[in-house]
Amino acid sequence: MIPANGAHLTVHATGISIHRTPLAAALLGQAEVTVELAEVTGVTSQAPTLLDAGWVHLDGVDLTIDFAPNQARELEDFLGDLDAARRGEAPVASTGAVPGLNLIGFDVETANADIGSICQIGVVRIVDGVEVAAGSWLCRPPAGIDHFQPGNVAVHGITPDDVADQPTFAERLPQLLEFIGDLPVVAHNAQFDAIATLRACLASDLAVPPLTYGCSLALSRAARLGLSSHRLPVVAQALGVDLVHHHDAASDARAAAMIIVELARRAGHRGDFVSFHQAQGFTLGGLEGDRAWPVLKIRSGTAVAVQERHTEPAPEKQYPEESGGGRRRAPWQSVATPDTIPEANEDADSANPLFGQNVTLSGDFEPFDKGQLWQDMAQLGASIGKNVTKKTTILVAGSWATKTSKQKRAEELIAKGQEIDIWSAEQLYAVLGIDPASADAGGTVPEDEHPPF
Repeated sequence: MIPANGAHLTVHATGISIHRTPLAAALLGQAEVTVELAEVTGVTSQAPTLLDAGWVHLDGVDLTIDFAPNQARELEDFLGDLDAARRGEAPVASTGAVPGLNLIGFDVETANADIGSICQIGVVRIVDGVEVAAGSWLCRPPAGIDHFQPGNVAVHGITPDDVADQPTFAERLPQLLEFIGDLPVVAHNAQFDAIATLRACLASDLAVPPLTYGCSLALSRAARLGLSSHRLPVVAQALGVDLVHHHDAASDARAAAMIIVELARRAGHRGDFVSFHQAQGFTLGGLEGDRAWPVLKIRSGTAVAVQERHTEPAPEKQYPEESGGGRRRAPWQSVATPDTIPEANEDADSANPLFGQNVTLSGDFEPFDKGQLWQDMAQLGASIGKNVTKKTTILVAGSWATKTSKQKRAEELIAKGQEIDIWSAEQLYAVLGIDPASADAGGTVPEDEHPPF
């Protein structure tokens, strides 16, 4: 359907169906109007602007269809479908079709703070911009990370009893991969879902499947929709995309996919998803081996760096982690250790995975500034440490040519019996609800799209 002022329009082979909103129907006395194309002798129109309304007049039936300000695209879609139908061709916009746009909407829900604890998988297949198939499967999370936390249950409503008789994630994975086939996947805050899949595979002793993915969160931000938040429900509502039940995996997967379809339709795109994603200024992310390559801004320093690390061997030249004495300073400002350590937020949710942890960052986190990452972690209740000590409980290892001195120290303490988790930068980004593509305006932009607790 094509939105108009007080109505939705559908053009089909022989006519036009006008479905009026309840208010418009009450004012005009008719909820639905059907017009036969054979009766339309001509069409005149005036496009709306940002301030003024527009209209399309159908000669022969003496009917005017109004379009609200800022509905110029909708008016163009209606005229395009009307023209196609009068030529005997299939309408496109009325069905929501975008020829060539094929992808898989994807979403997972998790049982606890470990984002690999997948307990539900949702997928939706989009062909030519139209949904053709969907799947929703409960599963038992990988052993060892299969407990359920109250905070997670409160978000998605899935309980241990719900998955007790379900297949494990490892048993569901072939079903998931068969559904995906060779299509790219898309999710809202895709880095979370990608790393969750990676972590679940590693925890299940499975080979990580190669996947290519895009991010509806990154693309909706880039579309400059004028929104104060880009959480899935907010973006879906703004674009007229149905979101029946937020935090149901299939429902969220469908919404993420249809956000892409609607953004592509508004951009007048015809063709495949990869070209559309790149045309909006983003590289695709990907799972490969034990890494999740993030969606990045094209032509950004980060995108170039990641691509170089992905395609070329690490340089032999090594840089010290920090400046001091006569040593050289690291080449990226983001590697430098900030001076001021923020205080941990004692009122943060105690169920989130950073609450009460003592966290140290090591390596390169470009494009994010370490000081801002410290602030974000502290806001979730983490204590920040400049160095690895006997208090350290988490070391986050960013990119670096070789293993850093902090990571070596952490491994020494682990060997002596200290419990220290070593996270990747991508895992930290997922917990904070950020992705590198959001940092082009500076700082980090937490999005509570996939609460990790």
